[in-house]
Amino acid sequence: MEVSWCSAGLLFASLLLSSASASQADRLFRTSAQASAPSVQLVNERPIIGVLSQPGSPAPKGYSYIAASYVKFIESSGGRVIPIEYDLPVHELKRRFEIINGVLIPGGAQALSPHHPFYDAVAVFVDLAKQAFDKGDYFPIHGTCLGFEALAIVAANNASVLTEFDADNFAGPLNLTEAAHGSRLFSSMPQHVVKALQEQTVAMQNHAHGVGPKAFEEHKALRDEYRVLSLNTDRRGQVYVSTMESPDYPITAVQWHPEKNTFEWSAANHLHIPHSPMAIEVQRAFADFFISEARKNFHAPADNEEEDALLIYNNKRIFTGKHHFEGEETDFDECFIFPERKAAALDQSVQDCFSLPFSRRAQRSVLHGIASSFADVASFPARLFGR
Repeated sequence: MEVSWCSAGLLFASLLLSSASASQADRLFRTSAQASAPSVQLVNERPIIGVLSQPGSPAPKGYSYIAASYVKFIESSGGRVIPIEYDLPVHELKRRFEIINGVLIPGGAQALSPHHPFYDAVAVFVDLAKQAFDKGDYFPIHGTCLGFEALAIVAANNASVLTEFDADNFAGPLNLTEAAHGSRLFSSMPQHVVKALQEQTVAMQNHAHGVGPKAFEEHKALRDEYRVLSLNTDRRGQVYVSTMESPDYPITAVQWHPEKNTFEWSAANHLHIPHSPMAIEVQRAFADFFISEARKNFHAPADNEEEDALLIYNNKRIFTGKHHFEGEETDFDECFIFPERKAAALDQSVQDCFSLPFSRRAQRSVLHGIASSFADVASFPARLFGR
């Protein structure tokens, strides 16, 4: 379906949200200047990005996942990935922050409210990134789809900024606001890519919730935190924000999916993902921007051993995009699967059982008790990993 950019609501929202005061524009350019200064002197040639995992299908209960398309997105522009398991304790999140050069909050489906570990992890990284920037340490965060929504809720401290939209499997162009032309994000891109984003079907939308212009009108904290760079309309003609950027911190977010253009095919779900040569350029332009931001700090693992232990290459990658995959989720071609801390405790309990001097009968009894407590977790590895 072709999106009409002539609706009165879209034009009004664009004018409303793109109007920034002189002081706001000054902050935007001041931030850009601060961001570019370190890169003139020194650039990190070994950037590592932390990608936040999440529970839910295709991972079973007791596990979390990261879609491999986000890993490939980062690798396409010269970065590597360390997974950030969503249920890590705060002290471990802080330790990962010292090791990585940026955080990507991926798309998916999660409860976005305080005391949910995924949401809490996002809030922790936003706070850490802001504190670091205020001290001269440039640490970027980028959110995609669910990540966009999480960042908006964290900024507003209110989940009501989200409303329902009919934008599942709905590719189209973007309607850029005036603020986009002076933004760090779009200013970094070749002009022919920016032009294509406005004229061609190269932006894959795939969401049932989003942030409308009204949320920016009603929530000053959200309005102060982000500038609206693009708008879209859903199938019902409702306007929502599709790209935003902080004028004061290196935080960007898109409601749409640049990574899917190159790295997702969704054979089983028949998603209409753009795969044209220009769509591939769009993906690369966004990846290049994010990795160039991450090159501006020098966080790093303590040594080679720590780096090797944490990189995502240690984890199992599963082909979840088969035409007849057993799980529910078919939006992702490949996923990395991680045991939650509860599942890790199960693995340790099993190891302890066999390491202690129990009889075989006692071992079976202990294992039966463990399996009863972790039934969903214990049954899954045999099915997925062939254990």
